[in-house]
Amino acid sequence: MRSKASSEASDARRAPDTNVLFASASARDEYHERSREIIREIDHGALPTAVVTNYVVAETLNITGEKLTPQAANGMLDRLVEGTHFKVEHTPKADFNAAQAIFRRYDELSFVDATIAAYMDREDIDYLYSLDDDFDALDDVSRLDTAENPYR
Repeated sequence: MRSKASSEASDARRAPDTNVLFASASARDEYHERSREIIREIDHGALPTAVVTNYVVAETLNITGEKLTPQAANGMLDRLVEGTHFKVEHTPKADFNAAQAIFRRYDELSFVDATIAAYMDREDIDYLYSLDDDFDALDDVSRLDTAENPYR
């Protein structure tokens, strides 16, 4: 996988994990306020553009619809698709193939997590907003769990 120095050359983008997106919508979630702040800062452009893969969109909408309401899922979809500082990225088959190896290697990661890692590696994105410390097993992913901007 890539080196940490490569983040200096890449544009300032970050990937959010499903748990941050879901927690921002769920007032009952213990991480609601922290996640809401991250999403609000992305919405307002105070943080770099959030690149959300199609796998994360699907997982987020399914969980939001099941645990909250279909209306909450629709609101999340609108935010991700229409938000100026959110970019939905449809990952190529190469990411799916790379994710298989990551998934098999790291027992801690779900398959969606593995697809995030594969996408981040290919796109040279080092920073991930996630509340899931399972990502800490990956040397080349820097997990952020607050609304911080390491590019400043």
